[in-house]
Amino acid sequence: MTVPHFEEEYVEIPLTTAASAKLAGIAASVTADVGALLTTISLWRPGTGDLVRVYSTMPELYRVGGISSELGEDWLEHCVVHQESFLASDQGTIDSDAFEHQDVLGALNLGAAINAVIVDNGRFLGCLNLLDVAGAYSEPSVRRAEAYAAQLVETLRTL
Repeated sequence: MTVPHFEEEYVEIPLTTAASAKLAGIAASVTADVGALLTTISLWRPGTGDLVRVYSTMPELYRVGGISSELGEDWLEHCVVHQESFLASDQGTIDSDAFEHQDVLGALNLGAAINAVIVDNGRFLGCLNLLDVAGAYSEPSVRRAEAYAAQLVETLRTL
């Protein structure tokens, strides 16, 4: 399978060994429980209004330090302002402005996603992102993912 190449901005993320292990452990657990072909964890940067990837199960494609800066207004309102997790259960939603690199996601057959918000005392810290085939996720999947997202607060708070 040929995956389209994409360019993205990048920033160095200084992760301790302990933080990396914690992120990897939670990602492995949520992937086993909820399921995902791609799992990433993103940190919100309020000063720049973007997300930076701090963990990825596909680092050769979605590398740690990659920046998502083209975030759709509806997604920002839903996740950042209202602090509600986002469910994309079909390809139509994946193809919306909520996601960048739709051609890459399509080539990987990633037609469903969960962006489980990570919130610390009313402050949006980022998202636990799960992507899988279309139809893989439902509202109960989102609730299970949110339980894992809550476990990321302590680690993301320190980044």
